[in-house]
Amino acid sequence: MDTEQFFSRNSVKLILLGAVAAVLGVAIFGAGLAYADKPLFCGSCHSMKHVTLTWQASNHKQFSCGECHLPQDSLLAKLYTKGENGMRHTYHEVLRDYPDTIRFTETARVIANKNCLRCHASTIEGTFMSAGGADCTKCHRTIPHRQSQPDGGVKVE
Repeated sequence: MDTEQFFSRNSVKLILLGAVAAVLGVAIFGAGLAYADKPLFCGSCHSMKHVTLTWQASNHKQFSCGECHLPQDSLLAKLYTKGENGMRHTYHEVLRDYPDTIRFTETARVIANKNCLRCHASTIEGTFMSAGGADCTKCHRTIPHRQSQPDGGVKVE
C-alpha cells in the first residue's frame, strides 16, 4: 500500500488522532503553566526560600506568585514574561550569583504596580494614586515579602 492509499483509507482516524494529541498537548501545557505559577514551584530554588517564607506569613498568601509578578492582561505577555524571567532566574540560580538583596527589574516593577492597582482599584479610587503613574512599591516594598533577612538568606527589597 502506498502513502496516498494509506492516508485516504485512514484520514478520519488520523484527524481524530491529531485532535486527541492537540487536546492532550494543550492540557499538559496548561497544567505545566499552572504549576509553574505556584509558590511550591517558585520556592523550590534556594535563593527563593526566604521570599516564600515571608509570603506565607503575609496577608497576600492566598495569591500565587504569578498573580503579582506576571502580566495579567494577555496570555502571550504572561508566557513571554514567564519565559524571560525563568531563564534569568535559572541562570542566576545555577551560577549561585544572586545578590544579597534581590531587586525588581524596571519591567518587574511596572508589572507588580499594574497588578497592585488592578487588585486595589477600589482602595485607591479617588486618591492621587488613581491618576496613574503610581509606584506602589515606593511605600509598600516590603509587602508581602518583608525586608528582614534570616541568617544566610536573601534580603528582599
